[in-house]
Amino acid sequence: MAPRTSESGDQARRASRARILDAALALFAERGFAACRVADVARQAGMSPGNVYWHFDSKEDILRALLTEGFGRLEAMTAAVADEYGPARRKLDILVDRTLELYERNSQFTVILGGLMGEGGRALLRSLGFDIDEIGGRSHANLRRVFSEARTEAAIIASADPDLLVAFYLAFFNGLVISYGGLWPTVPHDVLRDAALRLVGYRPAG
Repeated sequence: MAPRTSESGDQARRASRARILDAALALFAERGFAACRVADVARQAGMSPGNVYWHFDSKEDILRALLTEGFGRLEAMTAAVADEYGPARRKLDILVDRTLELYERNSQFTVILGGLMGEGGRALLRSLGFDIDEIGGRSHANLRRVFSEARTEAAIIASADPDLLVAFYLAFFNGLVISYGGLWPTVPHDVLRDAALRLVGYRPAG
């Protein structure tokens, strides 16, 4: 057997870490963070608890990694859409399409976050190193830019308040995931897309 190189060792470590995070994501979404132990995550990942502890110091450390990834995806998506060039209607179309893609990918994260808010909310997140107001504020600012431009270009109704639209928009998608779980992705994208655009007061061209 050929000796393991440094590069192959790094790949193996990344793969093991990813398995742990995937296992934790599924378990925390299904059972809730408080009800899970490191041993449960290890069993789900098909490895020993010692292997899990080699990558993460604690269950909270695993959760911290999941939250970092989940919050990061939302902020990156909203920033990318806000920075898009082109007319506001095109940006709204892009926003809804990318939001649907993100929430399909992030559905378990959304369920976990909803559960955490019920287990201690902002104080729990703060203890893990996350300021929900600061984190949410960055994504809120990105979305507000999109909706403000849309109002200026008459792509949405003139009376729409961009800040309220951000709240309604995110609540719409969060509610779908938390309330309907694995069923919501079965709804045709065209239906969800149309509902989201109607929610923000979309005005078709012409």
